[in-house]
Amino acid sequence: MSGPSRAFKTRSRAEPPPLTPDQTAAWVRTYGRQSRVYAWGFFLLVLPAILGLIWWEMGELSQDVLSSFAFAALVFFLLARWSRRATTQSWLGVVEDVARNQMQVRRMRALRERYPSAGVPQRSLPGHGRKVTLRLPHELSGYFRPGDRVFKLSGFDWPEKVERDGPERVCLACGRLYPQGQGRCWRCSAPEPDHETLVRLAG
Repeated sequence: MSGPSRAFKTRSRAEPPPLTPDQTAAWVRTYGRQSRVYAWGFFLLVLPAILGLIWWEMGELSQDVLSSFAFAALVFFLLARWSRRATTQSWLGVVEDVARNQMQVRRMRALRERYPSAGVPQRSLPGHGRKVTLRLPHELSGYFRPGDRVFKLSGFDWPEKVERDGPERVCLACGRLYPQGQGRCWRCSAPEPDHETLVRLAG
């Protein structure tokens, strides 16, 4: 095999480079919009399934079926809204305890912005000093330690350290660890964002 051919083959196998600051800000905005569309799209798709199940159990379409469906849809909507409310919050905090795949964080500043973007002022909300308990994948329970300053961005479920102190980083999309500089998450293929830009968007 010739030299140029070998070089092309090596480049084609290489992982993509990490995102630039501008690309990172754009990706965060896009991911936030898509997560909202997927979440409420799933809610709308499940509603016919709930109606069909109740209808099948009752045997006929009646007022009781419609009343049961309305109650189930309301409960499901409230659960979905509660889940989305936690996801759409941005905050900074300090880890106080990590145990049993759970992490307790004392929030230093609570923020709410549906689509974070560079240069847009963030609006402070009540929540300063409030404790938050997060469930963590097993591998993340050893990644965070008491005293770490952490942040979470709107649209994402997983936090990351403000100052990274190791060769790995957290994928904000799926919560797995991957090597810094790899270019993408090995599990979900989410791109590797610029860390300083993420911290700026959270603050």
